[in-house]
Parts: sequence; C-alpha cells; structure tokens
Amino acid sequence: MDTASIAAAYIGVSQAQKGQALQAAMLKQAVQADAGIVALLQGATDALASPASAPAGMGTQINITV
Repeated sequence: MDTASIAAAYIGVSQAQKGQALQAAMLKQAVQADAGIVALLQGATDALASPASAPAGMGTQINITV
C-alpha cells in the first residue's frame, strides 16, 4: 500500500467515527425529548383520570330562565 491510500483510509475512518459520535449525540437528545413528551402526556392522563371537583358555591348563582 502506498502512503496516499493509507492516508485516504485514515481520513475515511476518522470521518466515520465523527459521524457516529454526532449520530449518538443526536440520538441522546431525541431520547431526552421523547422522555419529556412522555412525562407530559402521563401528567395529562393522570389529570384526566381524577375529575376535579368544583369549588363550593360554584354554579349556584346561574339564572337559566328563558
């Protein structure tokens, strides 16, 4: 092998490693974002599962006569 092909192979491997590191970082960010969305949806589900009671006296002053 001549030095040019060795250098080209080294550059190719180096670029592949940098690309994989970048992909891993992006994947970690996506996982963190998905975890935040799951937590938000879980909180909304929990809020809908337990109905909120209206404060005392709410709705007693409504006049619906026609």
